[in-house]
Amino acid sequence: MARLTIENCAAQQSPGRLMRRIDKLMASFVESRFDTHDVSFQQWVALKVIRDGVARSAGELARELGNTTGATTRLIDVLEARGLLERDRGSADRRVVQLVLTEEGEASILALQPPVVDAWNKVLADFEQSEIDALVVTLIRLLAVVERVTGAETTKELAE
Repeated sequence: MARLTIENCAAQQSPGRLMRRIDKLMASFVESRFDTHDVSFQQWVALKVIRDGVARSAGELARELGNTTGATTRLIDVLEARGLLERDRGSADRRVVQLVLTEEGEASILALQPPVVDAWNKVLADFEQSEIDALVVTLIRLLAVVERVTGAETTKELAE
């Protein structure tokens, strides 16, 4: 079983640093493509994870985005005021509030998906499709293990 050591986990090879650096650089790269749109990249991500069923409530959305519940509530308020999503209080238990996209929210996701995909395609242009497929499979496995080990909410949709 492969394990990291202090010697082979220098900053240039540290998985944590590499993932953090990739995340920050890609977020900036993709965000720059949203400068001329009415929806920010973070708002788009929130709408996308709600639409894809990864987050269905404010708490799940906060965990997924790594935001505080207060920041997430403000984000939801903005998206709701702009008519992109609604809070749905189910008839069975009115305390449970589900987040549901409106038609306008769905349209925003579809309209802004090409710049996101184009950004990733530009970055991954030097990779073979098999390498990209293997990377995605590895990242899904890594996320599932990290969630299991840390006791975080499991993203069941990704692991399947």
